[in-house]
Amino acid sequence: MSLTSDPPNGHTAEEPLETPGAGPSRLSIQGEEEDRELFLRRRKDYLDLDSSVQSSNELLSSLASYLSTFQNDLSAVSGQVADLQQRSADIESQLKGRKTILPPLNALLADITLPPALVLTLRDTQPSQNPELWLSAIAQLDEKIHAVRSRGKVRAAKEMESVIDGLRLKALTQLPPFLLSLIRPLRSPSTGLSTNLAVLQTSLLLKYQSFYAFLFRQSPRLAKQVERGYVNAARSYYETGMRRYARALGAIKARTTEKLDLIGVVSSDPAVMAKTQEGVKQAYDRLKYADLDEAEAGQVVLAYMTDDKDLRIPVESLFRSLSLVLLDNASAEFTFIVRFFARSMQPVPSRSQADTPTSAPTPLSGGASDATSDVEALRGGTPTPKRRGTIVVDSSDESLKDAQRIFHEVFDPALEYCTQFFQSVITPSPPPAIPLLSLIRLNDQIISTADTRGCLPLLPFLQAQKLAMWPIYRKEMDGHVDSLKKLADDAEGKGLAGFVGKGVKDGSVRVVASRYAALFSCVTALSEEAEEAMIFSR
Repeated sequence: MSLTSDPPNGHTAEEPLETPGAGPSRLSIQGEEEDRELFLRRRKDYLDLDSSVQSSNELLSSLASYLSTFQNDLSAVSGQVADLQQRSADIESQLKGRKTILPPLNALLADITLPPALVLTLRDTQPSQNPELWLSAIAQLDEKIHAVRSRGKVRAAKEMESVIDGLRLKALTQLPPFLLSLIRPLRSPSTGLSTNLAVLQTSLLLKYQSFYAFLFRQSPRLAKQVERGYVNAARSYYETGMRRYARALGAIKARTTEKLDLIGVVSSDPAVMAKTQEGVKQAYDRLKYADLDEAEAGQVVLAYMTDDKDLRIPVESLFRSLSLVLLDNASAEFTFIVRFFARSMQPVPSRSQADTPTSAPTPLSGGASDATSDVEALRGGTPTPKRRGTIVVDSSDESLKDAQRIFHEVFDPALEYCTQFFQSVITPSPPPAIPLLSLIRLNDQIISTADTRGCLPLLPFLQAQKLAMWPIYRKEMDGHVDSLKKLADDAEGKGLAGFVGKGVKDGSVRVVASRYAALFSCVTALSEEAEEAMIFSR
């Protein structure tokens, strides 16, 4: 190969090289022609390339337009999303607010909404037709009234006031006649005393106590009418029963008269002296009547026993019977009054509260009360003071004071007949010292039992009896002491007996000693250590 070669592009070495664009082309004509032909041959390619460039420019312009539109749309969508997020936050806030208000709103609706059954019961029926249904209806109505009145600023509650007030007035017109009809048997002249008051109180009146409580809260005037109706009927019932019973005991008492024999006065009659031992034995036997225990003293004296003309009963047994009948009936009645009337002054009870007693003492039956709750008693045919009804009371409570007022209105006439019998026992011829002390001890036990049962209104009456008997007992004991002093003077030859030369015989001394020993033993058996100083002060 030659070290020299042809210059590129067909130029010879002699031809100077020209830089393209540096000036007028000095290509040969033949070269220009070749270039032109080459260009012409490739013109279509150049045109296609130009067209492609233009199409690309147009496509780029269109794409730029699309991107701009998309950007605008994206900005709009972003704004809408932000708006939706704000709305979602607002809705969530509202939902939380509604969830917060939903419980009180439901409570409001439940309080002021009247069930159709409640409206139909009060509007279309009477208590005597379905008392159980009315018990539920009155409890619901009482709650609705309380709820509406406590929400007086709520518009919905105000709109319900007229409807609820109409139902309230309907109930107020129906309940008093129904309650008064329950006590109508007590006012019957023919069947009043034969009516079992305990069953009436327990099975009917206490069962429908919520009716009276509703009347007391909604219309005290109508409640007072029901109270007056019961007071009049119960007063007549107890007054009649206690009058007949006290009269029967008085007839039995009149058959036995006891002479006050001073231990220092001894008759010289041998027959009288022979009876001393028998009298001492009877004095010991009669100590059992100072105990309320049925096993010791036996059953109470019943009114029909007066038909037995030969019946003789010690005055202690008669006093014990009357006191037990009084205690059982008074405590049962006061318990009922507290549960029926005083309880009505309490706030509106909840629907779940149900206090339906199952048993109570039977008035004038001589039974006793048996407490398994605040006041729940069961009385049989004879008194058993071991079973005691008890009520927890507070004497400062206004409702209890009202209950005591009602008790006195019911029971004071019956207490008058008890007072008359008691006065016939201690005046004008009081019983001897030992029977009288037995009466005092009986009365003390009655006071203790009445206090245990919470029968506060009866305590002043019993205390008055105690205060009336102690001076009489002290007077009789003074008489025994004076008789012994006189006997001692006679034994020493003083006084009229010594003047006429009559001394005290040994037989009389034995009788006096026996009487004194019996008196001392009985007094000791009936006394308590705290009272011995007062009893043996002389």
